[in-house]
Amino acid sequence: MTNTEDVQRYADTILAMIKEDQDSGQVPRDVSTWDELDDSVDTDDYFRQAHLPSAGAGAAGLRNAVADEVSRRLTGSQGGPWGVTWTRPDGRAVEIGRTMGYATRAEAEAVGQRYLTDHGGAYHVHSG
Repeated sequence: MTNTEDVQRYADTILAMIKEDQDSGQVPRDVSTWDELDDSVDTDDYFRQAHLPSAGAGAAGLRNAVADEVSRRLTGSQGGPWGVTWTRPDGRAVEIGRTMGYATRAEAEAVGQRYLTDHGGAYHVHSG
């Protein structure tokens, strides 16, 4: 089991590094998940620079917990998570999409547009 304080401390350190990389243009400002971040840089470098353990009991769990926390904060920095409510042509509203929501408003809008095109009705994108 990972220590919450360790996860928070490592996430704080990594987010400061991400901000520096965003300021230098190495990482896009709209990055909103760990996977998107990994498309721009080698995310293992953040683990190394933050001195996260790479071996031993609990190292993989700690790295996963830190990556999840960084993703959660990055998603929040984009105003998310975003949800989509689709209103069927018969007027009934249905929440569509992922349980965790969408990381960016643009992603949620694309899902709403796809439902509108495929099924008619209307959609509404909302934060939180």
